[in-house]
Amino acid sequence: MRDSRCSFVAVGSDLDVSSKIRNWCARAERSPEQVRKKLHDWGAGDQSDRWIAALQEEDYVNPKRFAKAFVHDHLEFRNWGPAKIMSALTQVHRISGDQVRQALAEQGKEAVDAAALRAAQSWRRLRPDAPRHKAIAALSRKGFSMDCALRAAEATEAD
Repeated sequence: MRDSRCSFVAVGSDLDVSSKIRNWCARAERSPEQVRKKLHDWGAGDQSDRWIAALQEEDYVNPKRFAKAFVHDHLEFRNWGPAKIMSALTQVHRISGDQVRQALAEQGKEAVDAAALRAAQSWRRLRPDAPRHKAIAALSRKGFSMDCALRAAEATEAD
């Protein structure tokens, strides 16, 4: 039997997996690596490459779109710096470095500077008497460049 939404033949329990994985991917952006792990958890690990290719063809999974959403969310809500974002996307999600650099470039330097400032302000609220070098080290661990960390630390000291 052929599944009309899929480019390959679905047999037996494949139809259940097909429906489940599409529904799971439709709820949020997913990286191919996340899909691979989920398929493995569901017992379809040996066919995961075939499933991922079909999901990418149908645009349920798109690494560029995932990278763009990940960069936006982690800059805006977690105040991560570019280095930490690059590391997470390339090592954990296995997204290519070029796609990550493109997604970071689309967000722009202003978004990175704003995230650094928010992270510095948050850190300063928790440790108002800590020396400046500790704030810079904390921003560096969050993935910001030394230059960006220095600017953000100086801006919070002026407040």
